[in-house]
Amino acid sequence: MLPVRQFAKDLLIDPSTRGVHNVTHNLVAVASSASLQKAQDFLSAVNAPPHTTAYGSYESLLADPSVEIVYISTPHSHHFQNAHTALLAGKHVLLEKAFTVNAAQTRILIKLARDKKLFLMEAMWTRFFPLMQHVRRLIKDGAIGAVQRVVADRNLGRDVERLYGTEHRLVNPALAGGALLDLAIYPLTWIFQILYHDSPLASGTARLPPHVSSSLVKYAPTGVDETATVVVTFPGSRTQGVATASLRVASNPTDPGVRILGDKGQIQVFGPAARPLTIAVVAYGEGVPQVVERKDFDIPVGHGLFWEADACAQYLEEGKTEADLMPLEETLLIMDVMDRVRKENELQYPAEVEAHQLTRNN
Repeated sequence: MLPVRQFAKDLLIDPSTRGVHNVTHNLVAVASSASLQKAQDFLSAVNAPPHTTAYGSYESLLADPSVEIVYISTPHSHHFQNAHTALLAGKHVLLEKAFTVNAAQTRILIKLARDKKLFLMEAMWTRFFPLMQHVRRLIKDGAIGAVQRVVADRNLGRDVERLYGTEHRLVNPALAGGALLDLAIYPLTWIFQILYHDSPLASGTARLPPHVSSSLVKYAPTGVDETATVVVTFPGSRTQGVATASLRVASNPTDPGVRILGDKGQIQVFGPAARPLTIAVVAYGEGVPQVVERKDFDIPVGHGLFWEADACAQYLEEGKTEADLMPLEETLLIMDVMDRVRKENELQYPAEVEAHQLTRNN
């Protein structure tokens, strides 16, 4: 989950400032389930254009015919219901990560979107960064040889009790809190991008499901996970990914948050796994490993959420209902992996949060 304010501000930045000239974005409406005033305050905070409409309910926004695609950034516990309502209203949906609370909810949304021929995508913004695209090209061109392992980390380093207590969304089971859904999703997307999506076996007709092993450290006051470690092994390619995440553990900012290990070298990715900024290519050679390329990918304006918005606009322009770079099949597989992690570690959210049925009529 990301603050919706950052997304709205990024959406209002002229795409030509990042070299994009074939799409435009138009923020036509925002809604708050709390009050109309809150929606109006939001428009003022992001300096929205005067034609943007504020609504005091999601239903009012979804009834607006000028709304083509809806961005949903509510707590994880509300993703399923909010997205289901939007799809039933005939709106395309960009749904924040983690996509839903469990894989069963994801399956229902995918089926509904496909039945109604609507666009649906997980808002995994990292997939659309120019840095990610550069890393993928390096691997495809054989810069580090055959990839064997991906190790990725995402930590916050917070004083959890003092900052979050028991009600904050990051530790509240009623809001599907915890490190797994909120943080580990980023290391997992790196692992699946490199070892699954771009795997030489990706075009195969029957890829074997990955083996999963895991460990969670629980946050005692609420019972959600504060630290997660997930090991994913892909038997078809004999590759392995290690994803770690923590609300409490801190990371050294000078260490790479992601390492992609090949038989001829490695790619080190610096900065948070969610918003990486620099890469280094290390070649093993016959002697001491050497850095053969170091490249910065600064974001001169905005937060970096506009790249996924650009992609959505392009997909809609092309008439596509699913994203090539963040396919629904992969979103479902990652949700299934996280289900297996929670089952293995006996982490379950309240029944109304896990429910596959909606809590109210739609």
